[in-house]
Amino acid sequence: MDDTSIPQPAAVEAIPNTNNAVMAPDGLEQPAHALVDFLLLGGPVLWVLAGLSVVTLSLVLAKLVQFSIARLNSKLRSGGLGAIKSATATAIKSHPKDRALVEDAGRRAARGIMRPLERGLGTLGMIAMLSPLIGLLGTVIGMIDAFQALETASSAVDPSLLSGGIWVALLTTAAGLVVAIPATLAHGWFEGRLLRFADEAECLIGHVLAHAAPSANTLRIAAE
Repeated sequence: MDDTSIPQPAAVEAIPNTNNAVMAPDGLEQPAHALVDFLLLGGPVLWVLAGLSVVTLSLVLAKLVQFSIARLNSKLRSGGLGAIKSATATAIKSHPKDRALVEDAGRRAARGIMRPLERGLGTLGMIAMLSPLIGLLGTVIGMIDAFQALETASSAVDPSLLSGGIWVALLTTAAGLVVAIPATLAHGWFEGRLLRFADEAECLIGHVLAHAAPSANTLRIAAE
C-alpha cells in the first residue's frame, strides 16, 4: 500500500482556517471599508468633498476653541471687552483732551482682538459657497457618463443601467449639500458673533468716554 494515500490528520489540523480569519470583523475595518467604497463609488469629486469636509470640521473646532479662549463677553481685564475698556481708559489718561485719539485707541484694541478670530472665516465661507457647486459638477459628470453608457448599450437598453447611473451621480450633490450646510451655519454664527462684539466694543468706548468727559472738559476749561 502506498504511504502517500494515507491521510495525515496532524497536517490537516495545521492548516489555518483562512475563512474564519477573513470573517472575523474588526470594529473599525468594516466602517472604514464602507467609507472607502462609498468614496470610490462617487469618484474624484466625492474625494474632493471629503477633503473639504475635513477642512470644515477642523476650522469649526479651531474657531470654537479660539472664540472660547478670547472670552469676548468678559469685562475682566483679560477678557475682550475688558481689554478694550482698559485701553480706552489708558488713552484718556494719556490724551485727556483728544477724544479722537481715545476712540482710535479703543478701536485699535478691538481690532487687535478681532483680527485673529477672523482668520479662516473666509475659507469657511468659500467652502460653504463652493461645495454645492462642486457636488453639482459631479452630478453633471455622472449624468454624462450614464447617458454615454446608455448610448453604448444601443438596442439592449437596460433601465437599471440609467437609474443606477443617476443614483450614483446624485450622490455628489447630496455630499456637497452635507458639507455646505454646516459650513454655512458655522460661518454665519462666527461672523454674527464678531459683528455683535464690534457693536458692544463701540458702545463700551462711548460709555467710557461719556464717564470721562466731565473731567476732560474740566481740564480743558482749566487750561483755557
